[in-house]
Amino acid sequence: MRIGLAFPELGVHRIEHFLNIFKNYNSKLDLIIFPEGFESIATRRQINPENILNDTNFNAIVTKYSDISNNNGIGIILGIQVDYGNVTVNGKGNDQYCIFLAKNIRPVLYHKHSTSRFNAFLDNNWSIQNNFPVVELNNKKIGISICHDSYISIIQRVLQKKGAQIWVNISYRNVRPRIWESVMQTRSIENNIISICTLHRDSTKSNAQSEPYAFSERGKIILRNIENNNNIKDINFNERTGKIYYLDTEQFLVSHLENPTESTLAESAKQILINRDNMQFHVTDLQNMELNSYHIADVSVSEFFYNPEVLWQTSAKNLDGKPLFVIKLNQDEWNVNRNKILSIIRGRIIEFSTLFLFVDSANLNHIFLAGYRSSNYKDSRIFFPEYFPITIDERYLKGLESTYDISLKDPRMNNKNQYFKKILQTLNYIL
Repeated sequence: MRIGLAFPELGVHRIEHFLNIFKNYNSKLDLIIFPEGFESIATRRQINPENILNDTNFNAIVTKYSDISNNNGIGIILGIQVDYGNVTVNGKGNDQYCIFLAKNIRPVLYHKHSTSRFNAFLDNNWSIQNNFPVVELNNKKIGISICHDSYISIIQRVLQKKGAQIWVNISYRNVRPRIWESVMQTRSIENNIISICTLHRDSTKSNAQSEPYAFSERGKIILRNIENNNNIKDINFNERTGKIYYLDTEQFLVSHLENPTESTLAESAKQILINRDNMQFHVTDLQNMELNSYHIADVSVSEFFYNPEVLWQTSAKNLDGKPLFVIKLNQDEWNVNRNKILSIIRGRIIEFSTLFLFVDSANLNHIFLAGYRSSNYKDSRIFFPEYFPITIDERYLKGLESTYDISLKDPRMNNKNQYFKKILQTLNYIL
């Protein structure tokens, strides 16, 4: 399957611009993807998510793009926002949707499960069957989500269980590449899936977006300009927007992200100690007082790689505490899995905002690797301490709260139980 990723400058490149491109190249594409919020409905009138498909303005957009899809013989994934006048980098002040359109296929709607005015988990008609759609186009199954939904791995696990071979996660504008690439690489590895994201560049900001993204479990997929087949990396930074980049899911080249390098403890760190005696691990302050807000949780190497739902389940059992995950493996297993661990460790830290500790199963006092969240921006400190005790910075060990907190701003929510009831349903479906 050939998939095109439209890469617009925010507020500059509209659908008419891209129509002029792919009317000459649409025969090369099976599917084209537009970013989160590419089309927008400005309103002060609340539109309930349950009624969005009945909204006149929303339907006008769907009809317009259905015509484009039919006339060009191409599938479309399109981000549509209900704009309540609060545009932010993550769209949380507005309500975010995307829709899949293709000839002779009924439109399929997805409502965002994270940073959105209304959270899909709280929709009255929410169900695993309806709210995690997997669509089929040219014998390929495609799962859909939006932006920060990528942090919630159980969403992609549901899509994978439903048979998705490709995961499309559209975003709004400028993201931090190190964070986004780490998460997408992790999702590709854990689900053996192709991960795709396109978004706007906003050149008014200092962190102007350099590119859209695609990953396989083997690495970062090289995207090419549909007009001349040039590698996006060979195109001048200032000339990249307003183009359509593509990948062929059957044959592609990849580049590899750099493995994380060892980093030091910040001078401003609030230090705690992780130690081990003959019987168990201990978490203490510098005065050797036990810190009961943390608990050690064992996970297997396989669960670390492929079953983040197990980590969610462990974290959800005690929302007031924070698990520190310990993975035990022998020297041979470490040697075999080292590179894969390094390619996925950041993605796990970003999602769970805690410590991951890899220790030698033959000698539990021997440490292969430690990594934890080290800033408010979800940066990671990775280091190779070898032996206990180790000192870490606890300021940013926020646990699963840092991920689910982005989903709890919905004005319809009376208490967190409404949200976690749906989370448990999702976990039960996967497990």
